Amino acid sequence: MTVELDAQQPIRPDYRGTFGWPVEQYAGGFRLITGSGVAAVVVPRALSDAVLTDLRKLDCLGPALGLPTRRERVTVLLAEADDLGAAHHEPPEGIRVLPAGSIVPLPDGRAECAAQWLVEPDAIRRWLPSLGAVLAAVASMPTIRNSRGARTADRRDIPRELLTW
Repeated sequence: MTVELDAQQPIRPDYRGTFGWPVEQYAGGFRLITGSGVAAVVVPRALSDAVLTDLRKLDCLGPALGLPTRRERVTVLLAEADDLGAAHHEPPEGIRVLPAGSIVPLPDGRAECAAQWLVEPDAIRRWLPSLGAVLAAVASMPTIRNSRGARTADRRDIPRELLTW
């Protein structure tokens, strides 16, 4: 017996079964609901390459998405939700930790899907970096200004209304 696969049918990822993420299907695609162990940090696209490079050097790189907003694309870093990490690391200006219950669209295998993986999740290395480690790496970037007066670079903050997808 031979099984033929339809080349037109995209392979649908199983985020819940493979990674244990709180995911639901919505309008033909997938969306992650933050909380329940998964956090999301939104970084302006202009800073994301440097942030991803630093996280890779620190071996704290986890899945990262490119998502469109009304003005620009942003990068969303997925992390393990740990209250201690968020309490000890205030996000720098322009960086936003999405509150529990926020919706993050996930790539669903369709070409027209707006969400794209910049760093794909790895089924072999399923862990997410801690939120504290991600925020510490982001805050250590010399081009980001935080409330403690670190250096700054020319960039736009992410207005709250842009974070609706």
